[in-house]
Amino acid sequence: MARPVPVHVVLPAALLARSPSAEDGVAPAVERAHRRFGCELVQEAAVLLRLPQAVAATAQTLLQRFYYRKSLRQFDAFRVAVSCLFLAAKVEETPKRIRDVLAVFYAMLRRRKWRRTKPAQQLVDPDGATYAQWRMWLIMVERQVLIDLGFSVYNVAEHPHKFVLYYVKVLDGSPQLAQQAWGYINDSLRTDLCVRYKAQVIACAAIFLAGRFQQVPLPESPPWYALFDVDKKELYAVSVAIMELYKQEKVEWLEPLTETNPFAVDDQPVEDEALDETSAVDGKVEKEISPQEPSSYASVEAAATKGSPHEVDDAPASLAEETDLAAIEDAVEVDRPTDQGVAESGDVVVAAVVEAEVLVATDVGLDHSCVK
Repeated sequence: MARPVPVHVVLPAALLARSPSAEDGVAPAVERAHRRFGCELVQEAAVLLRLPQAVAATAQTLLQRFYYRKSLRQFDAFRVAVSCLFLAAKVEETPKRIRDVLAVFYAMLRRRKWRRTKPAQQLVDPDGATYAQWRMWLIMVERQVLIDLGFSVYNVAEHPHKFVLYYVKVLDGSPQLAQQAWGYINDSLRTDLCVRYKAQVIACAAIFLAGRFQQVPLPESPPWYALFDVDKKELYAVSVAIMELYKQEKVEWLEPLTETNPFAVDDQPVEDEALDETSAVDGKVEKEISPQEPSSYASVEAAATKGSPHEVDDAPASLAEETDLAAIEDAVEVDRPTDQGVAESGDVVVAAVVEAEVLVATDVGLDHSCVK
């Protein structure tokens, strides 16, 4: 009988200390920006394709793991995002046709990079050379992702979502607390926390932030997170990392770091239209996230579901920059998550949720459609 191959959800410290992109001379801040950009593309495309949140979470996890195997100098974030979403849809048993996936990402490219806002300017010809080239890219990058991850795509994506409802139930938390914690988890997917910490730690950090924002007292003697076997230092580290997201500027497009830029030339130039100097951007800031402005993908999801956008406050410097754990614990200002996706997502990010968790979701008072 063959011995099972162990799968490490949390990557080894030696691998996390220096990524392939860092070895190729990419600055840490630049690498984080490109990872975040790729994850935002995945989230937006998942909404446009009407895929469940489980697919978006799995795709973002695959993307984060892939860039600890390959460098941004070799594979740009845009094409990796396309392939990871296509692969994740199959992993979560909600596959989409290549034509549909490419059509959505092509429209996003036309709008984000070239400022083509008319629907007719965002269509790709399925019989054209551009479509054939993109199709080849998708297949090649998808194969590379599978090879570098050792084809272990079914058992490495243990998302925090399946823990947060149960934890809130144990703590006698309100549906509002669960909703906001869920939003923090969705936002955390734009970072590499999913490969640095266990899902239980991220779930507890989301509850911690939601509790601080809503000023909900949580048990302290003994500490509530100790019940879930979570270390205090890790809890605060994850909380600070999530808060850092709300200090970042909103970026519409980032040019690839690869030697050859596959998106340097507009394949459908508009000859009769005088474009201003902002028609093609390279990491230019579109606008900052303000207390009234939702994040890039939260606004898309809000429009798709006809819901009101969620507010985003600027991250408090005391929580983001404080190194003293006691001082962090005393911080009371916490940002509202930009994507509170329980009602919007329509799906818990879980491959299979046990029947007991269905009862938990019912008791907490959430929509039954959010439990898979």
